[in-house]
Parts: sequence; structure tokens; C-alpha cells
Amino acid sequence: MATAVLVVGAVATACGDDSSERLGATEYRERATEQCTQLKDASDGLRAAQAPGASGPTVTKFMQQAADGLRDLVSSLERLTPPADLEPDADHLHQALERYADGLDDLADRVGPDGTFRTTLDANKKIVERLNGIADRATGLVTRLELAGCLLPA
Repeated sequence: MATAVLVVGAVATACGDDSSERLGATEYRERATEQCTQLKDASDGLRAAQAPGASGPTVTKFMQQAADGLRDLVSSLERLTPPADLEPDADHLHQALERYADGLDDLADRVGPDGTFRTTLDANKKIVERLNGIADRATGLVTRLELAGCLLPA
């Protein structure tokens, strides 16, 4: 699960460019890749949720922070206007990240008062399987978009 989360977040944001002018492929990829440091914040939240001793509200908080971080990435990505040939994959990636963030929130809502990240995953295998499928699709999209520089190591 943690590996999938790190991979799915392999996206970046624009540098505040709200222009609707289409970017060239190279510029789109550069701008998307520039902000991959923000992805690290979401990944760090999930790592913190898995830390020894983390349980209950702490796990919930960090999972929700990771979901919020992915939504922030999507919001920023949507301000980029990719070349027409990349736009369908970019749109599908945005959708996949939103679904992943929703799944993280679903899991966060299921953390018991003393629940850990591991016990929550174990008790919610269908959600985890769905998230892993989303992560696989997102990884494929990232690869097609040539944003591989945004992939984080597991």
C-alpha cells in the first residue's frame, strides 16, 4: 500500500501559471516535474501514519493530510494546459489522483481509536485493492506523460 501511494503521487504542479495557453510538451513536462517536491509532503504524511507508535487519531490525521496533498497537486495540475496530444492522459491522471485521495479518506475514516495503519489496511482489503489498481493506472499515465522523474522510490 505505501509503495502504491508513493508511486501514484508521481505528479507535479505548475508554478502558479493560470494561463489557458497550451504549453509545449517539453515545457509541460518541465513545469509538472518542477513541483515534485510537493509530492514528498504527501508521501511523508503516509510514512508518519506508519510510524511505530502511531495509532488512532494520529494515523487518521496523517492519512487525511496525504489525501489533501494529492488534491492540492491535482488543483495545481489543472492550471497547466498540456499539449492537445497529452491532454487526455493528463485528465485521466487528475481523475486517478482524485480517486486515490478519496480512497485515502475512506481508509482514514475507518481507523479505529487504537488502530494502526497496518490494522486499517488489513481490515479494508477491498479499498486497498482498489487503491493499488488506481496506483497502477496512474503509474502508467505518468510513464506515458514522460513524468517519470516524478516517481518516488518505494
